[in-house]
Amino acid sequence: MFLFWYLRRISRTAHDVPWVHLAIGLVGNLAFVVGSLFFLSPALTRAGTWLFVVASWGLLIGVLGEIMVRYETRRRAAAQQPSAPAAVE
Repeated sequence: MFLFWYLRRISRTAHDVPWVHLAIGLVGNLAFVVGSLFFLSPALTRAGTWLFVVASWGLLIGVLGEIMVRYETRRRAAAQQPSAPAAVE
């Protein structure tokens, strides 16, 4: 449900703020690196697992947002192009 709402919302605003999804992806990647380091210590394994879960969602949201940015960019570019005149036979 949340994902559907997110996709509807982001399709309207993704073109205007593409850097947000880049930042979310960066945070997700950093969480994966830190989570990987946490697995080296048995005491931090649980925290590392949760960092992996959070990072996975962050990367998913980042990728979906990037897809929407590209889709919206193409849609707006196609809407601005004048249509070709019909061929006269």
